[in-house]
Amino acid sequence: MRTLAVTAFAATIAFGGAALADPPNHAFRNGSAWSPSPEFHISGASVLVEQFAEWDSKAREGATVLINWGKDTAKAPKEAVKYEQKTFAFPTGTIRVLDFKKANGGVLHMITMENEIFVLKGTVTVDVAGQNVTLNAGDAAYYPSGVMRGKGDATILSWNVTGTVPATAAKGQVVRAKEAPTSMSAEWDGPDGKRVRANKPEELKKMPKNAIKLAVTRYTFDGNSVRVAKNYKGGPTSPASGGLDALIYVTSGKLKFFQDGKEADVVPGDAIREIAGARHYWNRLEDSSFVATSSLPIAGAKPGPATDR
Repeated sequence: MRTLAVTAFAATIAFGGAALADPPNHAFRNGSAWSPSPEFHISGASVLVEQFAEWDSKAREGATVLINWGKDTAKAPKEAVKYEQKTFAFPTGTIRVLDFKKANGGVLHMITMENEIFVLKGTVTVDVAGQNVTLNAGDAAYYPSGVMRGKGDATILSWNVTGTVPATAAKGQVVRAKEAPTSMSAEWDGPDGKRVRANKPEELKKMPKNAIKLAVTRYTFDGNSVRVAKNYKGGPTSPASGGLDALIYVTSGKLKFFQDGKEADVVPGDAIREIAGARHYWNRLEDSSFVATSSLPIAGAKPGPATDR
């Protein structure tokens, strides 16, 4: 039986007393991407839905959470919390979507590799910077720890990425939805055919009805940020490039994404990697939204200026 034990006193991964040869996707907090995809677009429909079970236990070292996955979830004790997970692995980071149901025991998950979490739905508690905090839908946390718990339905979006601050120096932080500022920007073709870009209130007052609008809510952490983008129907947007990779999870609406001469049809549940230095743009077929964070580019990459972060 595959069982993963992580104690509160030592983040040890063991299987029958030996090193675990095939840990699940969240076994290491700072591990590399799990079977990373070479593609910049991963369709949610193509991603395996993984089954997990976690439960509280006691061991000589102290409080322990045990984990079974795959077919072995059926062997978990009846008090175990069962949930589903999808993993989107890119060369520069991993996005995971954890879906918990009240009918399956609510929320129980030992934080291991998560650098950032964003609550898409529900309410959970987790340790951040030594404090046990409650996170509601729309809240985000940077470098959480301990055990995430909850009694009801919840959907959690998490990333394992390389931020601009080393993991040993990063500070755990919480940013509430009400604390995250939202900025609006727009672009349109002017009378002379040149693209007009606006982000100041006085400039936005001049935008026409057919302007391509974007609202971004930014959760700023020490070394990274989570961005929630509301994309209004329209496009194509102006080509742009970034100094960092952006790892994106689409939550609503249909879009087309173009990067370095390739295109992808994107729907809710898909993931996108905006590659540092690559030229990309969007065509928003519908009003849509996504959640994104940044990650350092592949070593040796030569990214251009960060024009869209």
